[in-house]
Amino acid sequence: MNKNSILVDCHQDIAYSVRANRRLFEENIENLMISYESLVNSKINIIFSTIFVSHRRKDSHYDEAIKQIKLYESIFKKYKNFYHLKNFKSLKKINKKRIGLYFLMEGAEPIKKIKDLNIFYEKGVRTIGLTWNDENKYAFGVSKDGPLKEEGIKLINKMNDLGISLDLSHLSENSFKRAIKETKLIPIATHSNCKKIRRHERNLSNKQLKNISDLGGVIGIVLYNRFISSKKNVSISDILPHFKNILNICGEDHISLGSDIDGAPIKDFPNEIRKPSDFEKISDMLKKNKIKSKIIDKFLGQNILRVLDENLKDKK
Repeated sequence: MNKNSILVDCHQDIAYSVRANRRLFEENIENLMISYESLVNSKINIIFSTIFVSHRRKDSHYDEAIKQIKLYESIFKKYKNFYHLKNFKSLKKINKKRIGLYFLMEGAEPIKKIKDLNIFYEKGVRTIGLTWNDENKYAFGVSKDGPLKEEGIKLINKMNDLGISLDLSHLSENSFKRAIKETKLIPIATHSNCKKIRRHERNLSNKQLKNISDLGGVIGIVLYNRFISSKKNVSISDILPHFKNILNICGEDHISLGSDIDGAPIKDFPNEIRKPSDFEKISDMLKKNKIKSKIIDKFLGQNILRVLDENLKDKK
């Protein structure tokens, strides 16, 4: 990374990590990467910080989402080096000494009725993935293929009205096909790799990758080992084939980083990635493999900033 690079991570499970592990944000836990200290000692400028509740009982999804948002609000209140990025104005004032948290709802289960979307919009949610791996009232996840449901179409239409971006990660093939046609904003796959390189249900086919890039969207390379390679010992060098495939299919303007750290224990990530500051090793690896600095900077942040710039324009 050079000193002028902007680093954006399109997927971190911060609130989930804190609440599911019953710990404090300030605690450094051996088998987890995210903490106050680890983040402020990294060079990350913006994080898509998730609201993820699929691990909880169905009747607690809404309440858990609100509790996770309140956790983020407590971070903003306690630490001035974190701020809530939710509009075009805050996007134009990126401060390298502070970290912007941009709310991503991973799975729309907390939205019991379409009108609930207004509540989460007011609380700052600006990107939503319709489901996690499983089927819900809006769509089918990758564990079972099926079409986008009528409620899912209504939800995306309401998201269009409010200016909430669509995250295509986790959707089944048929739900993906319809969802990407319904969104009026630039789509994002916040954390998905290439099915051509690693045949895993969570990864995207070349056709899906091209569908996203044709609409100006970006794909965030995810660092979870199972989505990278079938090898027992995964290295950051194993990310390179995914990077090159997206580069070849989509072009240099459509690739980003979506780490998914703390969505799983630390052992489930490449050997060299043990804390957020280790993301710099990825740019070093790309440079050693003769990827141009201009392309690396696009990957690190410029591409997703372009999408946010457009999707947040003229919104509150």
